[in-house]
Amino acid sequence: MKRRTKHLLSLGFVFFVILCLYVSKFVFKLEPRLGLDLKGGISIVYEAKGKKIDPDVLDKTVEKIRDRIDKLGVAEPEITRQGAKNIVVQLPGIHDPERAKSLIGQTAQLQFRIVKESKFASEVKNDPAWQVTTGEENLQPEKEIILPFKEEKISVPVGEKAKTTKKQEEVRLKLGPTLLSGDAIKKAQYAVDSETGKPKVTFELSPAGSKTFADITTQNKDKQLAIVLDYKVESAPTIKEPITGGRGEITGDFTDREARDLVIVLNTGALPVELKPLTEQDVTATLGKDSLRKGLIAGIAGLIAVALYMLLFYRALGVITCMGLVVFGALIYGFICVLGEFWSITLAGITGIIVAIGIAADSSIVFFERLKEEARDGRTIRSSADRAYKSAFRTILAADTVSFAAAAILYIFAVGGVKGFAFTLGMATVFDLFISYFFTRPTTALMSGLRIFNHPAAIGLRSRKSVPAGGEAK
Repeated sequence: MKRRTKHLLSLGFVFFVILCLYVSKFVFKLEPRLGLDLKGGISIVYEAKGKKIDPDVLDKTVEKIRDRIDKLGVAEPEITRQGAKNIVVQLPGIHDPERAKSLIGQTAQLQFRIVKESKFASEVKNDPAWQVTTGEENLQPEKEIILPFKEEKISVPVGEKAKTTKKQEEVRLKLGPTLLSGDAIKKAQYAVDSETGKPKVTFELSPAGSKTFADITTQNKDKQLAIVLDYKVESAPTIKEPITGGRGEITGDFTDREARDLVIVLNTGALPVELKPLTEQDVTATLGKDSLRKGLIAGIAGLIAVALYMLLFYRALGVITCMGLVVFGALIYGFICVLGEFWSITLAGITGIIVAIGIAADSSIVFFERLKEEARDGRTIRSSADRAYKSAFRTILAADTVSFAAAAILYIFAVGGVKGFAFTLGMATVFDLFISYFFTRPTTALMSGLRIFNHPAAIGLRSRKSVPAGGEAK
């Protein structure tokens, strides 16, 4: 196969890759997925409570949080582990951050416990045996606990004109061990109480949970069954008859939104661990757009600066570099769109691309300097293009390998935005090697036949050695 044919096939391969990327983009309507710092939203770092957290438990917690956020309707959330105990939750473009934070942090530990005894809080205020259970004791469902509960007290005064009054009074409930947990719930739904008009949550139990619930209500007739959510008594109805249908309801002083959020957490399941927020970052949409605008301006400025430098010092060869930078930009943007389903571009990622522009220019400089050396010795660009590239390629490959290795190490060990920088830097380094071999090399070889490349000034040389009578300088 002739060299010209090989060079044309190389260029054809580059444009075929670009064509595939942009066909995919327009057919599947792919767009870049913007990160939190470019789109706006909130980022919260949570810490799992406990001295030592099993990695599998932390992974399960991440899955539960992701399920909750998906049901809340947040687009493109990012929930990831960070270190041994931390979870990073990034919610770009969110409209109700307070609700999201409340939903994420709610452990939703639902328990059914029998009320063994109850007393008014005013009666046992100073009694050590009736103090409300707090701290680590709450995490032991097999033990008895004491929790407060507000009960309606009805007063019926004597007299025709006197009105019946209702007021809430706090009582202390001594609760037995947990007999059934929220894991037994198969499905929860939002509903409205027909008598009070207040929101409530109805639930359906799994087959095993239905049997256990039937046993509990059969064995504890005429006793109160406390429904405890995150160690707060939501209701404590009296068991009048055994409940064998596997259905029940949770009533309480819920707002409409609280009831709907409770349905979400019950349907997705309780978090395996309790979470404590460590840091919170709120990025407004305006600030995000401003960051994106400045990042794009910086990228365009970098491209223009590199292009001017190459044109100034390499003249006609600089035109090839400018064409290569256009191909570089097309590949980068195409891949960012295609990867949008799995990865978000951040301001740090844009920084990585800007740095890679310099790496791409360096590869061209190494090649062109080798070409200029050949030209100084009196050889033509056309005859020495392939030989010069073979010599330069070893240097280009070594430099890009070091850059890629550094980016890979940074990606593996870094966290947060630094990962975005490392990813785009590594990706751009691979593209630089690809463009150098499949675009810059064949384009230079094909264009070297043009008459302009025979003039030293056109490639940034002041003069070249004279060619001896026998041909090129040796």
